[in-house]
Amino acid sequence: MTDILDLKGWTVLGRTEEDGADVLEAEYPLPMPTACPKCGTLDCIYRHGTKATTYVDIPMRGKPAKLRAKVQRYRCTSCKETFLQPLGGILEGRRMTERCATYIKAHSLRDTFTRIAENVGCDDKTVRTLGAEYMAELEASHRPEMPDWLGIDETQIDGKMRCVLTDIGERRILDMLPDRDKATLAGGCTGSDRHWVKGVAIDMWRPYRDVSHQMFPGRPVVIDKFHVVRMANYCMERVRIRLQKQRKAGERRLWLQSKAMLNMRYAKLAEKGRFNLDMWLANEPELAAAYGLKEAFYNIYDLPKAQAVAAFDAFPGTIPASLKADFKTLTTAMKNWRTEILAYFDHPITNAYTEALNGVAKTINRQGRGYTFEVLRARLLYGKGPLEPWRLATVYPANSTQLQLLKREQGNRCQSCGCELGRTKDDKANVVVLVRGNTRRQQLICGLCNVGFHTEALNHRKPPSTQKSG
Repeated sequence: MTDILDLKGWTVLGRTEEDGADVLEAEYPLPMPTACPKCGTLDCIYRHGTKATTYVDIPMRGKPAKLRAKVQRYRCTSCKETFLQPLGGILEGRRMTERCATYIKAHSLRDTFTRIAENVGCDDKTVRTLGAEYMAELEASHRPEMPDWLGIDETQIDGKMRCVLTDIGERRILDMLPDRDKATLAGGCTGSDRHWVKGVAIDMWRPYRDVSHQMFPGRPVVIDKFHVVRMANYCMERVRIRLQKQRKAGERRLWLQSKAMLNMRYAKLAEKGRFNLDMWLANEPELAAAYGLKEAFYNIYDLPKAQAVAAFDAFPGTIPASLKADFKTLTTAMKNWRTEILAYFDHPITNAYTEALNGVAKTINRQGRGYTFEVLRARLLYGKGPLEPWRLATVYPANSTQLQLLKREQGNRCQSCGCELGRTKDDKANVVVLVRGNTRRQQLICGLCNVGFHTEALNHRKPPSTQKSG
């Protein structure tokens, strides 16, 4: 007969259905113990009746499943204490199988707690508790690795702005911080591996720039171009709203309904859309001027760097006097953030992935109303499973130029064991190249670790893990 329970040591005696759940009558036969687990006395145990107990198990056949057993009780004649027989596969302290707890923990990062409780057939508080335990386990072993290109942005969760750190190149989240204060952000970037960071993409929030220069000195800080061009749209919208208020009610509705055309790039409009926009702007010279400024600013990002810089610096002078107040927000940002905005043309990185992740965070928050910040953070950090491990590409001796360059970045220590490099004449520094996804990294290692890396490569095994950050 097929063992429908498939739980080692258990024997199914029968099956019934109660309240939409499969209930399996089962037993866990064991010989009588010879010693009391409370006092340790031998040959003083006798059977003291049974206790009917129901345990929650993983869902079966699309329905909740429960395990009902008559658990043998024992009593010690020496200490007069009673105890229950041990049960294999049952989670200690809970009326639940161990595999059910594992099922709940795994799903707690992907599904809502209420839905998991419905599928399993237990209280949602139990799901929350087990989920919190699992998330605490994951958090204890979490060691965020600094990426080549760091993205810093924020999202509003539970009425508070939360800072989000991402790996732009590999499109993965690094961390979500409880706020976006300077001290909090600096604390999230204190890892010893921050020398890997080649540049940082931010929006125009001054603490982001200050912390980036503090924690990653000499690295370029790039303003996300979408934040900049969005300001041009915002300034044009101010002109539209100002002029719209001067129109009659029926005309105001038409302006409001047609505002989407103004926000689109002219090149992306269909033929009919271009015709309608041209007709509209032909009768509204001030709005046409604002739209032309918006398009001209967008076009800057399509130019080569030298032409883009010239067009960028010339842009404020092209704004008519009647529109200077409307475009003041943009021109002020251009003046205050000129270096960071133009850095995009040397390092064309954006926070597009970070912005998309912010949307995912808000969706998760809506789906499970009442999630704490810790739960939401854990779902974002661990929901996709562990990172792909680093793969050993090659190991070779470091030449003098390369040695000096890497020492400036990584210090005079082996990145595998942490020892000081060059302790003896025979201790030659070597370069190990590790690869993960699109990321390729070079690390300095000592002569002893070099032997270990070569041995691993020859044996076709995984390379030894590099020193943890943090």
